[in-house]
Amino acid sequence: MLNKITELKDNLQWKLLFILSTGYMGAFINIQGIQALMPFIQDDFGISRTEAGLYSTFLFLSATAVAVFSGNIVDKIGSKKTLLFGVFSIGFLMLANTISPVYSIILILAFITGIGFSIITPAVNKSIMDEVSPENRGISMGLMHSGSGIGGFAGATLLPILAGSLGWRGAILISSLLTIFLGIFIKKAYHPEQILTNNNDNSDTNFKDNILGLLKNKQLMLACSLGLIFGLAVGSIPAHYTLFLTSDLGYSSALAGFALGIVQIGGIVGRTFWGWVSDSIFKGDRTISFILIMIIIILLNLCYGLFGDFLASSIFIILTISFLLGLTAFGWSGLYFTVVGERASPEQTGIASGLSLVFLRTGVVVGPPLFGLLADHYDHYHNSWLVLAGIIFVSGTIYYYLQNQEDKKAPGHE
Repeated sequence: MLNKITELKDNLQWKLLFILSTGYMGAFINIQGIQALMPFIQDDFGISRTEAGLYSTFLFLSATAVAVFSGNIVDKIGSKKTLLFGVFSIGFLMLANTISPVYSIILILAFITGIGFSIITPAVNKSIMDEVSPENRGISMGLMHSGSGIGGFAGATLLPILAGSLGWRGAILISSLLTIFLGIFIKKAYHPEQILTNNNDNSDTNFKDNILGLLKNKQLMLACSLGLIFGLAVGSIPAHYTLFLTSDLGYSSALAGFALGIVQIGGIVGRTFWGWVSDSIFKGDRTISFILIMIIIILLNLCYGLFGDFLASSIFIILTISFLLGLTAFGWSGLYFTVVGERASPEQTGIASGLSLVFLRTGVVVGPPLFGLLADHYDHYHNSWLVLAGIIFVSGTIYYYLQNQEDKKAPGHE
């Protein structure tokens, strides 16, 4: 273990990883931060829980629409230009939120912001693939992506505190200016080596053939289906978590934002933890790893749905559940994209990742308004948690059965 740590310290390109991670930080400070500010925005505009959940829907609707094509754009114009486009667009669009007179304009801005948000992931991924040696790409990718969790934690915990004295517009003003500053830093500090160039294989015909080929890959489609289910949790939890803690459990906005930040920390830990569990404990058995994650998510949802009012008396228990929610509902993503890569051919890894994002973000788009609709109907979130638990249980059971059937057909089985 000590030798591995020393090797990483000596060999990893820390400067590159830091620069790239700042792009994620800037994006998620705003994306998660504005969701943590939903109690303030709800009071300002007098919107319902369902309308509050629409913010995530509008954001990820556009991000989903361009997911398959974003990698192709990055390949054509380079990682630096696309990363800068993503960071600056988020910064300036968030700045525009501070002068929005009605909530409908905020939703329109969220839709446009999703386009810039979608381009960041393929841009930083391409940078890692182009500039990091193969033996260090896995750990480098994980460390670089941790910027999203760090930014999400900062946005979820600090912006509600700032909003308490400056208002939600003042908090967003600070976060948007910080993101613009980070964009300037990336522009000055990032000097990528342009290794990969355009090739003629990315024609429209081949693009369509690749998509059709991936859709016929049953193993890959099973993995993508998990993205749809997990996306429901990934979208619903950050969109409604602070509202659940404030309106149902009676916590302050600042404490609710802190709890959402703890969810983000759990996600940071989970990205590495579940990869280690799958590789070391389950010896590469991804199916068991996913089922374990889903079981824990179901149990946590049942805790909130059935015993939320009782558990609210203990801040420690709520923060513990928050961490475990992040560890599972957010921490599975690294394992998910690993499986997607394993089930696609090397030359189709990029487009397979884009296709998997479509499934994932579809869940993110659908989840928040449905979660909020149930809460509005019953005037509490208890049934929202129970329904989400039921969906994950049924989906997990179907996935386990179908995956076992596919495994039996695999060469070398029995």
